Amino acid sequence: MPKSAQPKPGTLREMQRAMLDAIRQPLRPDQTMQRGNREFADATIASNDRLTSFERLEVYNQQYWWRLTGLFGDDFPGVRAVIGPRCFDKLTIAYLSAHPSHSWTLRNLGSHLPAFLAENPALTGRHCALAYDVARVEWAATLAFDEPAREPISPAKLAAADPSRLRLGIQPYLQLVELRHPVDTLLAKLRKRTSETTVSSNAAKARRAPRPLRLSVKPLPEPLFLAVHRVDNIVYFKRIDAITFSLVAALRAGSTLEEACEAAFATVEMSAAESVLRVRETFAMFIKLDWLCR
Repeated sequence: MPKSAQPKPGTLREMQRAMLDAIRQPLRPDQTMQRGNREFADATIASNDRLTSFERLEVYNQQYWWRLTGLFGDDFPGVRAVIGPRCFDKLTIAYLSAHPSHSWTLRNLGSHLPAFLAENPALTGRHCALAYDVARVEWAATLAFDEPAREPISPAKLAAADPSRLRLGIQPYLQLVELRHPVDTLLAKLRKRTSETTVSSNAAKARRAPRPLRLSVKPLPEPLFLAVHRVDNIVYFKRIDAITFSLVAALRAGSTLEEACEAAFATVEMSAAESVLRVRETFAMFIKLDWLCR
């Protein structure tokens, strides 16, 4: 959490830093600024005929938190549905206090959330494992939508290359996530509920608002491998198996095609003919989805 602003900073830089610290301080429960900033405001900010020094500084403090908390909630609706609105509000304040925005784009605001949840399980209590998985997928979806796309590799070049020397690129927007919960199913349920709520609220605004949807599911007996990617600027979740997951991960890490295939099939009991057929089917899918690039 930012330190309290210090009154009468000596230089412009010190005043700017103190004002930033004041703006970043969480709001009080009634959505007003912390009273400890009154002395700093009186010493550095002029009042006018409409607002006091404190009120003028409070405008920036409120707009900072309302903007960031609103955006954070939009980026992680699944996490909110898992832990509940009240717990999510507390998580938001704790996270934004520890990781305020340092980027020119607010897209990066939630980039530290998965690691933050892993380091602070008490913030999500008994939902910590599921919230962690959901946060990873929701952040992966942000990257899948926003990361650039490179020119796909041609099938002819792929077929003519030497597997022992060929190193393939993986589209930057393609994200791989290994999970213990069926997060793709949960988020699809949430999207459907959100869509239905929007339609019903437009049709009958006087109707009482539905209770917030809560998401819960038991862990899977085996890991779930999920590819988060985009097609025509729409993000999709695609379940893949361990072989496909290993192939993509190895190629992205810089392995040659031959090395990636050897690693992917190292622990799989499969005949040579079955392995060849499987590689062909897998790479046909890669080409179809444009996952491979130069």
